[in-house]
Amino acid sequence: MEKQQNIQTQQAKEKKGLLKKIGTWFASPDGMQTLRFISAIVAVIAVGVICALLGIYMDKDNFLPKERNYALIGACAIELALIFIIAKFFSIQKKLKKSETKGCIDPFTAAFMLGLNSYFLPDFVMGSYFPKSNVLYILLGILLCWLLYLIGAVIFPKPHAWFCGVNVIFAIYALAQYYVTEFRGNPVQFADLANIKSVSEINGMYSLFLDSKVMFVLCDLILIFAVTVTTKVRKIKIRSRIISCVAVIAGCFVFVYGGRFAYDLGIKNRYIRLNFSGAENADTYRCVGYDLMFCFDGMFNRVTKPDGYSTQKAEDIITQYEVQKADKKPAIIAIMNESFADFEHIAQFKTNKDYLPNYHKLQEESISGYVSVSAYGGYSCNSEYEFLTGNTLGFLPSGSAVFTQYLNDKQNGLVSWLNELGYTTQAISPCSEGLWDIGNAYEQLQFKDRIYNCQDRMSDIQYFNGNITDETIFRYIEEQYERHAGSPYFVWTATMQNHAPYDDLSSVPSEITFEDYNDPAAQEYLNLIYQSDKALGELIDYFRNKDEEVIIVMFGDHYPHIINFTEYLYGKDVALLSTEDYSRLRQTPFLIWSNKGVEAEKIDDISLNYLSNEVMEAAGLPKSRYQQELDKIRCDIPIISSYGYKTAADGEWYSINDVADKYKDTLNEYETVQYYRMFDKKRDNSIN
Repeated sequence: MEKQQNIQTQQAKEKKGLLKKIGTWFASPDGMQTLRFISAIVAVIAVGVICALLGIYMDKDNFLPKERNYALIGACAIELALIFIIAKFFSIQKKLKKSETKGCIDPFTAAFMLGLNSYFLPDFVMGSYFPKSNVLYILLGILLCWLLYLIGAVIFPKPHAWFCGVNVIFAIYALAQYYVTEFRGNPVQFADLANIKSVSEINGMYSLFLDSKVMFVLCDLILIFAVTVTTKVRKIKIRSRIISCVAVIAGCFVFVYGGRFAYDLGIKNRYIRLNFSGAENADTYRCVGYDLMFCFDGMFNRVTKPDGYSTQKAEDIITQYEVQKADKKPAIIAIMNESFADFEHIAQFKTNKDYLPNYHKLQEESISGYVSVSAYGGYSCNSEYEFLTGNTLGFLPSGSAVFTQYLNDKQNGLVSWLNELGYTTQAISPCSEGLWDIGNAYEQLQFKDRIYNCQDRMSDIQYFNGNITDETIFRYIEEQYERHAGSPYFVWTATMQNHAPYDDLSSVPSEITFEDYNDPAAQEYLNLIYQSDKALGELIDYFRNKDEEVIIVMFGDHYPHIINFTEYLYGKDVALLSTEDYSRLRQTPFLIWSNKGVEAEKIDDISLNYLSNEVMEAAGLPKSRYQQELDKIRCDIPIISSYGYKTAADGEWYSINDVADKYKDTLNEYETVQYYRMFDKKRDNSIN
């Protein structure tokens, strides 16, 4: 008994001695410097936590009153803690000034605290609150940020510049996420790094703004800079540096393999909720964390070979078809109309008059309907690609921009086939070659003639909303048609008139007004497409009495990102939409018209990858082998896009990651021939 008491007494002394040593260390200059640094970072993070909690409180539409009350209580508690931290910070600062030495902080501790701040920063700005869908995402996210700072701590004796540089990168990333999401409705993804050149082409269309979130990022950056620069970091010896380097490498392995496991938990193809919420990317980034998900995009969101793929298998599928000769070769004018959408496809609303009168009238003599597109609010190049090639974004990584990522060599499609049929193929763009890298894209898609910045060749140019009007472009197309009269002619153009932002109602004639709703952005947009519709009517009238047969196809590339108007029509948050409701937000108007007449038809189920096949039929032209294969696929799957596919037999929608057994072989066949045409280095480009 006495022996046991002695042991307990000894343990108590050792414990007391350990606590005393810890207390003594914290009272030393090194300990005070460490406490000062930690308290400063924690104070900054606490401010972000308060902002996030108050964000929950203010977001009355998406959170229950109970959650908002908890958020307010939490904010008050953190506010009290923050006052204590700041008071402690200044107390430590005062003691450090009185001490003989400033003291040093361990570089690994500094790296961890800075990494913690960088982990939280973009999430706070984007309203992505700390709880994630899996605790592994939190651990991997913090590890990622820590490793980035730790590399500098290992390499450099004085890592201050590295710390500041990495912090700047995270601040820029947080701001980029905030601004881009505000502009297009979706977060920045790793694939967007390939689109930086395109961003420089359109940045003049948008204006940056200052608000509380932007100010928080800037203040965070300045404060972290100040604390980092004024903190002395302890130098580590060569031996410790080598051991630390090994630890960093080990940490990278843990992150990569742990990340691969975490990615398979439910991130693939963005369908964490396995629905068509309209915000799959945003939901995934919030559920996983903005830093970690961006990194996962670069690591795992890649093109992979279809199951059982071989070059021979793909060629066997394509070469089973025979191709015919063309009996006639009418002129074809193909127009992708920027942000041309019909919001009445979502729900009815009242305006003073019809904002698409020509389109509605032309439906009586055209093949028309609503075509499902992969893009929403941006990524127009993907709509161009699907129409011009017959390929689908459904088999490519989420967030892909095909023109900037995958067009590295010649690719067959509608253009190459029309070339083979003897057409002169021409692309006319009001944009420069750098936007979506269309200079390279149009070359690889094999247009014989390519005109960029077409307004440089025009006179009497008109602008709406700072963009060249559809009427101006259509007049130029008429001129080009006359120049090519007598020879088979195909012309492609993508307009710009209706491009966002919609923040200047005076920039377009105001002929359309709401009767029961007030939204300046929506009103400006409706007036823009009213002018597009007017230009379309004039274009049709120009070709109506031509002796030569002329086919005109026009479709919208995507819906505009006017979220308030969209949610007003749906009556709910876009993220809460059902599959059927959401599918309408990816369906834009199209029509195919001929001056020699086509049988009027309304097509309910079609996606953009099949639309050029309809044009070929209307023109009476033979289809390529690949187009014949698409007809076969379409019999089973009439719609397939980046967000899902619809089946013919049961009319059901499926997420692109949810391959029903009944359609597994059909989808695999389609993916096989598409992979062959896009990525197989052994492909035979003579097979159209």
